[in-house]
Amino acid sequence: MYWEYQSKPVLLLGGSSDDNIFQHPSADLDAELDRLVAHGGNYLRWTLSSRDQGNDYPFHFDSTKMIFDLNQWNDVYWEKLDYFFRATKKRKIIVQLEVWETYDFYTRQSHVFDGQTAWDKNPFNPRNNTNYTEAESGLSSSFKSNGYELINSFFNTVLPLHQPFDFDVKPVVLSYQQKFVDKLLSISLQYDHVLYVMDNETNADPKWSKYWSQYVKFKAGNNPIQVTEIWDTFDPTDGKLEGIMVQNPANHFFTLRSGVSNTLYDHENYSFVDISNHNAQKGEDHYKTGLYVWNEVHKSGHKRPINNTKIYGNPGGWAGTPVDGQERFWRNIFSGAASVRFHRPPAGLGNSDIAMAHVRSMRMLSDSIHFFSAVPSNELLTEREDDEAFCLATAQNEYAVFFTNGGAVGLNVKPGSYQVSWLNILSSTWQQPKTISLPEILYTPDNGFWVAKVVKVN
Repeated sequence: MYWEYQSKPVLLLGGSSDDNIFQHPSADLDAELDRLVAHGGNYLRWTLSSRDQGNDYPFHFDSTKMIFDLNQWNDVYWEKLDYFFRATKKRKIIVQLEVWETYDFYTRQSHVFDGQTAWDKNPFNPRNNTNYTEAESGLSSSFKSNGYELINSFFNTVLPLHQPFDFDVKPVVLSYQQKFVDKLLSISLQYDHVLYVMDNETNADPKWSKYWSQYVKFKAGNNPIQVTEIWDTFDPTDGKLEGIMVQNPANHFFTLRSGVSNTLYDHENYSFVDISNHNAQKGEDHYKTGLYVWNEVHKSGHKRPINNTKIYGNPGGWAGTPVDGQERFWRNIFSGAASVRFHRPPAGLGNSDIAMAHVRSMRMLSDSIHFFSAVPSNELLTEREDDEAFCLATAQNEYAVFFTNGGAVGLNVKPGSYQVSWLNILSSTWQQPKTISLPEILYTPDNGFWVAKVVKVN
């Protein structure tokens, strides 16, 4: 249920200032990577997005004719990409790479620069390249959608194909999609620290995701790669739990077909599960949805890591407060997740001082116990209120209890002497350990974020 890198199990922890920081100048990128590593981080999200102002595109742009040529590369873009691979590899930072950045192909008012939306500027837009017209491609140059109520035909290019997919069939747009992915893989397959995600928050037909999952693995050949998909739905249980927040089906009706179950129950095409959008959930519901997925994977007989590459919660964000974001970071780990990363501002805490304090403290905890034998164990907690505290238990009689805002809970373990150490999360400091007799009530030293590490005295 956890990742292994270079023959050692690893817990993936991160936070970053942007989702496409490979576009940043190399000096700024290096500084951010060093800051992450200094705080115990080892995990980054990486989208191949070019929609922000000043970003480079992968294709050559003729500044005289003001048009792209999809048969020629922009060397600057690919040099940036390769530098990012090398810089993260050097620091043993695992990167979760999203091949198709969904919102680069949609009209979103939040991404308007100089009066143009992401799709208005996109090289695949038939108005912007010399390689195909609207009629030849089936793409609309003036496509209008927020990404929820209408799917860009760009994401339908594989649907006429039948399984097993024929990778030699190349309608005009698909041929250039494959060309882009082939170029990416020609670089990425040289590196061993990459997790592949087909899309970001997709509402596309699941056949699209399955096609690209099979395609990249086919191209990788004997080079084993790890692949998944990120779906738009907030509810990773696909309606199995009552009372869980969901998007309005009136304008998010594609979530009814494009749900986490497509990856959760398909271990052949997807070697791990990402439930990032469940980080819109709050409180006890957030824990319940994460734990539901963990239990389903456990029961399946095909154990796989569960990742959270986007944790929301920040002033001005759409999915909760900074406190929500900090709580979600810990709840995910305590429900069995293998990775957590604070989403970029304004939707998340990014690589802020607060975010890095949580990364450092989580690393301090995980390094201090036999973490990779730990399992979610809330059933051991007594006198517990909803969302008050969460428990992990290892096979070595070690227990970790996370408190969202102080409190007191009982820990129902085998009677005996235990050493209790309290970790102040925001200051990343341990208090002096004390020996107590359990079972009894654990009282936090103060309000705020705390973790109790409880170890049986031999």
